[in-house]
Amino acid sequence: MSYRSIVKSTLFLLIILLAICSGSKRTYALYDNTTAQMTAYIKKQLTDNGVVGGVSVAFVDEQNVVWAQGFGYADAAAGTLTTLDTQYRIASVTKTFTGTMLMQLFEQGLLDLDDPLTRFIPAFSIKPPLGFAAGGPVTIRSMATHHSGIPGDINNGVFTSAPDPDFNPKLVAYLQGEYLTYPANVLMAYSNTAMSLLSTVIANASGQSFEAYSNALFQNLGMDHTSFYPDNPRVIANQAKGYQNGQEVSRYYNNGSTTGGIISTIQDMAKFIKMVNAGGMGQRGQVIKPETLEMMLTAQNDSMPLDIDNKIGINWFLNDADLSYAGRLCYHNGGINGFRSHLEILRDRKLGVVVLANDEKVPFEDIAKQTLYLALHEKTGLTQPPAVAPAYSAPVSWDQTRLDFLQGIYILTQASSVPYIKVKSVAGALEWTSPDNSSLTFHAVPKANGWFSARDSQDMEYEFTEITGIRVLLWHKNGQSVLAAQYYVPPAIPAAWIARLGTYQVTNCQSAFSCGSGNLIVADGMLGFGSNVLVPVSDTLAYVSGLGRSGGSSVQVITVPPDWHEEIQMLGARFKKS
Repeated sequence: MSYRSIVKSTLFLLIILLAICSGSKRTYALYDNTTAQMTAYIKKQLTDNGVVGGVSVAFVDEQNVVWAQGFGYADAAAGTLTTLDTQYRIASVTKTFTGTMLMQLFEQGLLDLDDPLTRFIPAFSIKPPLGFAAGGPVTIRSMATHHSGIPGDINNGVFTSAPDPDFNPKLVAYLQGEYLTYPANVLMAYSNTAMSLLSTVIANASGQSFEAYSNALFQNLGMDHTSFYPDNPRVIANQAKGYQNGQEVSRYYNNGSTTGGIISTIQDMAKFIKMVNAGGMGQRGQVIKPETLEMMLTAQNDSMPLDIDNKIGINWFLNDADLSYAGRLCYHNGGINGFRSHLEILRDRKLGVVVLANDEKVPFEDIAKQTLYLALHEKTGLTQPPAVAPAYSAPVSWDQTRLDFLQGIYILTQASSVPYIKVKSVAGALEWTSPDNSSLTFHAVPKANGWFSARDSQDMEYEFTEITGIRVLLWHKNGQSVLAAQYYVPPAIPAAWIARLGTYQVTNCQSAFSCGSGNLIVADGMLGFGSNVLVPVSDTLAYVSGLGRSGGSSVQVITVPPDWHEEIQMLGARFKKS
């Protein structure tokens, strides 16, 4: 090898090393094992997953930033490495700041969490849910805990190439013709739409612009390189490019600011963790009082049986089975076009971590949890306990009538490639199949405890039960329970809907990204649109079946001028038959 080749190879290796590990900060040696293991782990993950962009991590013990480090590229094409000053979109971790602002206003007596939304947005109105009886009013508390029933993802117009300052007024106008998905305070159903409206609530309650009020929060926290606005001088210099499927994502604006609009650095986010560890004290003064912080981080949904194991405070999730052995905790994560984030604080241990990534291939949540596992062990000696297998329950025989009662369609609550499963009773068991009958999931056999499991394993158990009068299927694993599906009896499909079957394209796309398309079909005697099962209410109205995030969303047939042709309207998008 020539001298020139050796020099070029050496420089190449140096550049690769810098790209993988491009900015770091450590303050003391207690966590040497944690930082060493995580540094190696992250480097391997970036390589193994083919990450184009990068990731930054900050780990905090009480008021000390023990470790902060950047890996990979903020801008791969330009060769710009991540540093501690790289600015990322933090996606839905934004909601924890939204919750903090709400609690500030509560503390000041400017709003009550049980105030109706109409106190701050008088023009707000929405029709009662289609699949439930009408409930009480939409309140600030119900919005901040994802229990408002406001449809979750009216995304058309959220992400645009230029900012839309009128997005929330347009959203309020649209909701006047919409239906709640569920009555308020019945079911946790994640709603970015409700969160977006909270910026208007904060502005009207405070008497300030939302930009001014949020800037004051960041000032008090000492977060001088953080903003909701991508053109703000505080964040304009070092913004990372986002990467999705290995490709750079075009620059865009998030008009739903309070749902996921913040841009920040890893160092600034560490200051937010310090505030929580310090009982509400920010770098430049008290942000909220300790008792107000405690209220924000107290479960608000203990009386809601359909939430099963989910616990949520004011815009903070409070239960994480993987880290429950550490005591009280709070966390939020997020994903937005080209960016991923996770922030988690072990409150009883004063340990916190934040992970910001500008590439969807980064295992961001895993990085955060691995950091906490290692750090918790170094600080306290605690080790993640092994998964506890469920107590063995012997298989039993059920008569066929009892098994027959359970067969039918079950609409899944979690996002999946299929919207439902089919359960059929067979000799002594239940047979589960996918919608297209192409794959047999397994045979589930009854057990002495009244639940079901696969013939050869009891790691996962299945419970058919009824909660608040609704027949549901629960999944139990490692002591945790999940609301998995809702029993569904398909109604007759009106001829008017049958006549509309076909492929549909979006006609009113107002997004920087694709708005997609949908197929209106009939399968297994059910009306379907996209990945949703529809419940027809009339010739021109239906709603999405199930207890999931999109469940209860209305699907309306409208006529559009000038020729008054039919289009299907769902979650802010209008679809015309191809």
